[in-house]
Amino acid sequence: MAQAVGKYAANKFLKKQMKGYANKKVEGADDPYFAMIEDPRRPGKFKKVKKHIPHYIPEHDAMILAKVRKSAYRLDMCLFNLFGIRFGWEAVIGLIPFLGDAIGILLALNLVRLAQGIDGGLPSTLRMRMMINITLDFLVGLVPFIGDLADAAFKCNTKNARLLELHLDAKYKPGAAGADARDETPLSPQDRAKREQNRRSGIFHPRDPPPATVFDVDDSDEEEMVQGTRPVRAARTQETGSAVR
Repeated sequence: MAQAVGKYAANKFLKKQMKGYANKKVEGADDPYFAMIEDPRRPGKFKKVKKHIPHYIPEHDAMILAKVRKSAYRLDMCLFNLFGIRFGWEAVIGLIPFLGDAIGILLALNLVRLAQGIDGGLPSTLRMRMMINITLDFLVGLVPFIGDLADAAFKCNTKNARLLELHLDAKYKPGAAGADARDETPLSPQDRAKREQNRRSGIFHPRDPPPATVFDVDDSDEEEMVQGTRPVRAARTQETGSAVR
């Protein structure tokens, strides 16, 4: 019961946060809010779906993860694209000489502090990896202008949110849950390489979501895409079904 309540509360929180960003493109595999899935009815096309928190993560930790995703998206992705890089508030604040980098560190540390609130806290090794990401982000950002672009591309907050997702997935996910049907049959090296390339671009099999995620296929603002082109039409549908490889 607690798991169901946790899923409902955290996902209701996420839905409210996503409303203002429905027109944003998916920002790769680590996008905290959105992903692309293969359209089962239109080969070669994809649709944008919302990323929700699965039922197996308990209520308290589900809400922490929802808040971490919100913070990461606002800091790293919520504003605009420039030179093919998505900018959030941290990158913009970082343009302020000296003070901006200090504020950026504080904001990144606050995300880690928030993640530390999960049941049992963060393992020391995981916390260290998060701190390394923050340190690298700070050092890159010290280079005038070019450093600010590299800082926006590095997205340490999004990386740290993904580390939290990986940890919660390993901690709570049942062993047989979420298995990818495509793994039942060995893939050729070419198919496996293509699959990994898709994942890096934020494109996933509907039954193969990223860590600590389920896809909200039935209640999503979908964005149809032709592979290799920009979005051509947006629609709201209720389509579900089995995906094709």
